[in-house]
Amino acid sequence: MIYCPNCGSQIDEADAFCRRCGFNIAQIRGALESPKEQEAVKSVIIQRIEGIRMRDAEAIRKLIDIDNYTKFDDWPPFERQGLDGLKREADALKVLKEYNYEISDLRIDIFGNTALASFIIRYRGRIRELDFNVRSRVTMVLAKVSDEWKIVHEHWSRFPEKEWVRRRFPFLY
Repeated sequence: MIYCPNCGSQIDEADAFCRRCGFNIAQIRGALESPKEQEAVKSVIIQRIEGIRMRDAEAIRKLIDIDNYTKFDDWPPFERQGLDGLKREADALKVLKEYNYEISDLRIDIFGNTALASFIIRYRGRIRELDFNVRSRVTMVLAKVSDEWKIVHEHWSRFPEKEWVRRRFPFLY
């Protein structure tokens, strides 16, 4: 069931306005979408990260809207990438030896056929002989294409190291 966020009255799925108070439901319809849509978006996000852990470039590629995909990565190069970024990632997966992750603070907002997801990820592992332990902010934009959620854009941004912050902003400590 869906309820009006203004007065609490039950709302029919097709209502654009609350029948009791007149609140414009259409403007926030995405926020009231069924948990099923949120779970579908969350599933794509988890599959995306699991694709890295499993070193499965093809599984990752299936989650992407190939015609519209862009990415900012937290590994070089740091400029906006398209499918070339997926190719670079697929090459890196071939030499990835270990990968573990934890996701926190996941938020998913749905606006019709578009979803905006943001979360924090800590990932650790080993690529070639380099150990890494990274904490990043991630934002993903997904679009519903033929009844499937596809990733349109990813933006991965590392948190600055504490020592870097301490040197540049000593007044914070």
